[in-house]
Amino acid sequence: MAAKNYISREITEEVRSRNNIVDVISECGVALKQAGTNYKALCPFHEEKTPSFSVSSEKQIFYCFGCQAGGDVIHFLQKHESKSFVESIEWLAKRANITLPARDAKYSARQKRINDLSELNTFAVKYYHELLRTGQHSQHAREYLKNRGIVTKTTNLFQLGYAKAQRNDLVKTATHEGWTVEQLVDAGLVKNEDKGPQDRFWNRLLFPIHNERGIPVGFGGRALSNEHQPKYLNSPGTDLYNKSRILYNLDKARQSIARKKSAILVEGYMDVLMLYQHGIENVIAASGTSLSEEHAALLKRYTPEVVIVFDGDVSGLQAAQRGLNRLIAEEIRVRIALMPKGDDPDSFVKENGADAFTERIDRSINLIEFQIQAAVQEKNIRRPDVITRVVRDVSELLVNIKHRVERAEYVKYAARELNVDEGLIWRELRDLGLKETPTANRKIPAKKMTIREQIEYKFIQSLLQTPEHIPGVKSVFDYNDISQPHLAKIAELLWRASENGDTVEIQHVLDNCEDEKLKNAITRLLISGQVISNHTSIIQGCLKKLRNYIYQDVEQRVRSNAFSGGDDDLEKFKELVELSNQRRAYAQKQVIQLKQKTEHTDAATDTSTIAKDFK
Repeated sequence: MAAKNYISREITEEVRSRNNIVDVISECGVALKQAGTNYKALCPFHEEKTPSFSVSSEKQIFYCFGCQAGGDVIHFLQKHESKSFVESIEWLAKRANITLPARDAKYSARQKRINDLSELNTFAVKYYHELLRTGQHSQHAREYLKNRGIVTKTTNLFQLGYAKAQRNDLVKTATHEGWTVEQLVDAGLVKNEDKGPQDRFWNRLLFPIHNERGIPVGFGGRALSNEHQPKYLNSPGTDLYNKSRILYNLDKARQSIARKKSAILVEGYMDVLMLYQHGIENVIAASGTSLSEEHAALLKRYTPEVVIVFDGDVSGLQAAQRGLNRLIAEEIRVRIALMPKGDDPDSFVKENGADAFTERIDRSINLIEFQIQAAVQEKNIRRPDVITRVVRDVSELLVNIKHRVERAEYVKYAARELNVDEGLIWRELRDLGLKETPTANRKIPAKKMTIREQIEYKFIQSLLQTPEHIPGVKSVFDYNDISQPHLAKIAELLWRASENGDTVEIQHVLDNCEDEKLKNAITRLLISGQVISNHTSIIQGCLKKLRNYIYQDVEQRVRSNAFSGGDDDLEKFKELVELSNQRRAYAQKQVIQLKQKTEHTDAATDTSTIAKDFK
């Protein structure tokens, strides 16, 4: 059974209904406090001082009014625990003692292989860690960590390990425990050589590498003698470990990164350990490789900003430029923080403390500004070949900026600082494939909702809260007549979910919605709606008012066509007069009905009444 067909709608609903969202969110470490009928907390997805994270026990959904994250218990697990939809269902099913159907043989075999490799890596992590802690031959490794300032708590938290100097120590131990040499090779722990299978790591301090979900996928090993080269050795690519998709310490740092909306990217394992030990937890490393498209996409899930920390010179920046451009292309803000000459994050934080390091981070400069300023300080900047290269380098960065206004402002800044004509930079951008022309940076004031937009908002909100009305409303109203695009898209989802005339289940609409912003908008409409007993009356009223606006739209189109012709098209003017009369008669009818109305329409009015009243 394919993964996409593995979880049926019925199973999803059973899993969701048997896992109370309040309990699950609390178990994930979010301190919820009851506030009326809902629960509130500081949002786990961004830093805040006043709680804006709301959980509805009645509706079984969450929504943050600060960062607009929202959804049900499954969506929470996906976002908070970085699980896929299927992984979230499996986790919740296990929690609720629900038995899920078996996968097909091919998938099961592959999954078993992956699980076996994960278990083997877990075994290796524990084995190497225990050798470091208590091994007779690992005293020099423990001394090394002590001299570097790494305390026991950090050693245990990161499960640091030690590989003996013997070349077949793990081979013997693991095979004695039942693992095969083939599995050890597949996990990248052993190499087949002329002398037979040999440990890949020996006489090295080991840093276990985990994926973002905390599963061990490989190791980084540091040589403990100058004769032992290379100085750092990482696991090879395996079914579990792809260095282009793994960021060291993301499993421990991701929640801090999400709260702070910023990730600190450093170069080495020791930098990560020392910063984390000093309480700076939103720190990650690329494990000795340049940033890839997969890295950029992974980071975008957690943060809008990455601060790159370099060791005192710009050569590392130039070498990493391609990877940084990928971050810009993903619309991630990139800032640069330089350590004093001769310092790296590890040595700096040990000598100066966390506050001094954080101050450096706070003073970090935008990547584009940094690159331009670095170019301005370059020798021979006025030489034609040098300025040509600099403009080209800056343009390769600017072309990745997706927002036109932001790009235009940086073009102005670059032209002013480099003392070149803006047109030169724009020509370079066009040569690099940019098609947009410069646009003026005009600030557009925030727009208030019109009366029509308010009616549409209330209309969609009421339908979401009483989906039993959707089939009837759908029969008399076209979602394309809604003027606000995002509300029209929500209505389209509701209409499609009711194709067979069935009652719409909003949770299923959320499950099938792939647009994260649209999903959050639906959640907000659900959780921010007041408890109202007369949704039927509200929907009827909205439909009547919206029909009046539709008449106006049609009338306006006919009027425009008539006048644009510049002639006396009698038929068009007859149509215009008839439309105007219909609209006025309809409005007059509404006034009369309003005067005669002495009480609200019964909330129990069925869907057919809504349809009949609007036709």
